[in-house]
Amino acid sequence: MKMSPQRWLAAIAIGLGAGAIVYFMFPIIVVSAVSAGVASLVTIGVYRYLDSQNKPAPPPKADPRKELTKLLDGLVFLNIQIREEGLQADVLARVEGIIDKLRALLPEINERYPSHELTWTLNQMAKEYLQKALRPYMALSPGDREDRRAELLKSLDGVEAEVDNVAELVRGDKMGDFKAKAAFLRARFVQNA
Repeated sequence: MKMSPQRWLAAIAIGLGAGAIVYFMFPIIVVSAVSAGVASLVTIGVYRYLDSQNKPAPPPKADPRKELTKLLDGLVFLNIQIREEGLQADVLARVEGIIDKLRALLPEINERYPSHELTWTLNQMAKEYLQKALRPYMALSPGDREDRRAELLKSLDGVEAEVDNVAELVRGDKMGDFKAKAAFLRARFVQNA
């Protein structure tokens, strides 16, 4: 395909026209791009400023007394549940003993060491672990309960021993042992629950 002189002239004219448009429009394009960039940055700055001014107030912290009351009420409710289920006398006595010890220990530990890891762990034991250990047992038939009673009593012995150890740490003010005990209890009871 050969180019005729008229095609050459047309191509040169189109090229010169496009070049002239770019040459004259380039400053406008640059100014427009810079203006758009500056406007975007200003808008982002305004939005960030307005967001920082309109932050919602942080939610109010839970009242520790209400939380403690909920824990203690949960233990009372659990006590009522195990009585209504008609558990064996030795299981009932063991669970009630643990509940009594927790009801005596929880107010003291929550008052003296409110944000300590051991306090949180003991609260979780009262709130979740004890119930998680008992609910499956209570769901069993009386015959199956008899088969699993020794296993439950062994588990409850461990819980009671740890509650006794925590009570000794709190009452003896042995804060050096506090952190190690908290890590142990979390690993043994709370994380496995």
